[in-house]
Amino acid sequence: MSSPALEPDGEPATLPAWLRARSDDELTRLFELRPDLATPPPPDFDILAARLEIRVSVLRALDTLDTFALEVGAVLTLLPCPVSVGRLAELCGGLDVRSAVAALRARGLVWGDGDQLRLVGTAADLLGDRALGLGRAARDCLAAYRVPQLARLATALGVTRAGRIAPAGRVAPAVAAGQERGAAVAKETLVAEVAERLGDPAVVRGLAAECSPAAGRILARLAEGPARGATAEAGRLLAVSAARTPVEELLARGLLVGVDADEVEMPREVGLALRGDRPTGTLHPAPPQLTGRQVAAASVDPAAALAAETVVRHVATLLQAWGTSPIVPLRTGGLSVRDLRAVARLLEIPEPEAAFVVELAASAGLVDTTSGVDVRIVPTTAFDRWSVDLTAHRWALLVEGWVRSASVASLVGDRDERGRQVSALSVDVRRSAAPATRAEVLAALAAAPDGVAPSPADVRALLTWRAPRRGGALQELLVDATLQEAELLGLTGRGAAATTGRLLAELLVESAGALGPAPIGAGLTAKPGSFVDALADALAPLLPEPVDELLLQADLTAVAPGPLVADVAAELARLADIESTGAATVYRFSEESLRRALDAGASPGDIHDLLARLGRGGVPQALTYLVDDTARRHGRLRSGPAESYLRCDDTALLSEVVASRRTQTLGLRRIAPTVVISRLPVAELLDGLRAAGFAPAAEGPDGRVVVSRPETHRTPARARSAAADPAAVRRGQLRDAVKLVRRGDESARALRLAGGAATTFGNSAVEGLVRSAPLILVRLQAAVRERSRVLLGYVDQQGTPSDRVVRPTALDGGWLTAWDETAAAPRRFVLHRVTAVADVVDPFASA
Repeated sequence: MSSPALEPDGEPATLPAWLRARSDDELTRLFELRPDLATPPPPDFDILAARLEIRVSVLRALDTLDTFALEVGAVLTLLPCPVSVGRLAELCGGLDVRSAVAALRARGLVWGDGDQLRLVGTAADLLGDRALGLGRAARDCLAAYRVPQLARLATALGVTRAGRIAPAGRVAPAVAAGQERGAAVAKETLVAEVAERLGDPAVVRGLAAECSPAAGRILARLAEGPARGATAEAGRLLAVSAARTPVEELLARGLLVGVDADEVEMPREVGLALRGDRPTGTLHPAPPQLTGRQVAAASVDPAAALAAETVVRHVATLLQAWGTSPIVPLRTGGLSVRDLRAVARLLEIPEPEAAFVVELAASAGLVDTTSGVDVRIVPTTAFDRWSVDLTAHRWALLVEGWVRSASVASLVGDRDERGRQVSALSVDVRRSAAPATRAEVLAALAAAPDGVAPSPADVRALLTWRAPRRGGALQELLVDATLQEAELLGLTGRGAAATTGRLLAELLVESAGALGPAPIGAGLTAKPGSFVDALADALAPLLPEPVDELLLQADLTAVAPGPLVADVAAELARLADIESTGAATVYRFSEESLRRALDAGASPGDIHDLLARLGRGGVPQALTYLVDDTARRHGRLRSGPAESYLRCDDTALLSEVVASRRTQTLGLRRIAPTVVISRLPVAELLDGLRAAGFAPAAEGPDGRVVVSRPETHRTPARARSAAADPAAVRRGQLRDAVKLVRRGDESARALRLAGGAATTFGNSAVEGLVRSAPLILVRLQAAVRERSRVLLGYVDQQGTPSDRVVRPTALDGGWLTAWDETAAAPRRFVLHRVTAVADVVDPFASA
């Protein structure tokens, strides 16, 4: 047997040895890209190498690769290992494959340097399964054939060394077992010889030339890929002379193999031979170009700024309303359909947008449910701080919550798998892939030229190239939702990336290395507060300067020519109601709105002074009269508990109240010329009188007017992430894990050097006995791949240990299927009962 290749330091060329030679920075990057490898930290490099081959871990790593890196990995499965970068580039048509190889190597899917590239075994299994549109290897395809079929095919291909095995009849069990073992050997021999014959491109091209034109067209189509096809003739393997149809011709010559009752497959060797000078087919080294609708570049930022200001106003309006009137959530959690419709009416927007505003406020930590039995949805204490901040900073806080949130507002109103309607603020709207998809969509939008609004189909095509293994209906939904939400947030304007959107895309990837995307959340807080501050600084120049003056008009409206200063907006909200919004906001003064200010404790003089200070062109006479008239009527009627009472010095007015038809339901009874009592509580009596057109004021026990301000409700804000950079903290933890691996590996190597020599089992030498679960799994996977024999330590259901020499054939679903040489029969073993595995070296292998 030939000795294994050596690394420059003299160690055998193995995956653990290669990992051992990596720098700490390279291993830290490996743990960043595949965090499951470091959880918990592996005790040595042998265990780390075993984890690199665990199927689930490899699948996750493959999911992060772009199309070209996956194609380069698939090309590696077509070449014998080790292979040089030059040979790999040559097979890829001369393309530059260095970046793809670097991405594969950084994730531990490819190991070795320079001219010694090797693909990790599990990655080879996953990438090599019908790679690049080709079929499986001929040996795998032919495994479905019986010995007579293989013999007929061997004859057609000119194979003359195939042996004959007599059928087993009524013979002794030992003889029958020997015949069964001999039949298996004969089948394996036939498969190997036929596969070797099909591996000769000249033979394949000669066989293809013998076929009819119709059969040639089938070959050409399947050679381009995919290499499988459905036909009712899949089981008709005839002699070449008996073949009549095109499929029968191809099956008879082994150019197609019937792998199922109605399915045929072209073996990989056949496909490679027929592809000629383009064995890998069409590769995709560059992402698709983003195209779309052209918009005026100068209009993008203004449109985005208007959307940003609008969404901030919507959140503020919603939470002010919920602070006064808390919402009762559903028993299953979330917002009811009725309450969501109320939000849409309040904000005058469609229900899908209302659901987005609700989820946006929750993701920013501005609204939450209260604790205890009487659960309510109310603003948090963070809302009070947020509401007095500058508009740009308020918007940036909303964006920060959005990019971190797993909630997808577009799912609100859909049906879940149980047929129930998905509600806002429920766990059903959460999707773990949402933050990553948002970052990818923003990066795609930022890559588009200025003034180009990419279509959703183009964005999906680009993301499919960047991560083709993560597609599907959910991916499409998340992409469409992100595009809509980015427009509502002001990250895009008229569909094109705005200055704020391009900056956000930069911030999301600024801590990513050159070898791949950053972990989710990386780059959000390179310095405490830098993310929010950077976004706020980018938006601030796009917003109009806040104003502290109004245009008061004779029709009892006021026009704010821009965003109002926060304290002015709060004072005006008590005096007037918003009638319309946009670049300028229109407020409407009415008796009801002025009564609200008077009830809150404002005096007529305060209202006149405020209007005089805010009015740019003076206060219209109609507005002055309205304030004075409302103030004169306000408080002339006073109510107190009796359950409640009314008193008024104007007996005529009191008589009018008692006699009015609109007050009959209030249960009023006059007990004195100036006093009336009611059975209703004070609050209900006041509401009823106001609905009837009167303007009473509440009175306390001491006879003074009670100032009534709307009750506000709050719940403590939940703890947010610390100001420290989470990416930096995580990177430090991974560096510590690397140090632990190195220290543990040194101890493990010292113990191995002090251990004993290899043992024997029967007439065969046993090498490399392993008892660790990850190493057992990797060793069995390699045995299935290489069709080698292993010694299996196994404990049955009764707890009886035994050692068996087996030849594994399949490993799936927690079961190992293998040929048991002791019983001369196939057998299935439960994986968690396997206690040890060792390679069995055949003493006659070199003969």
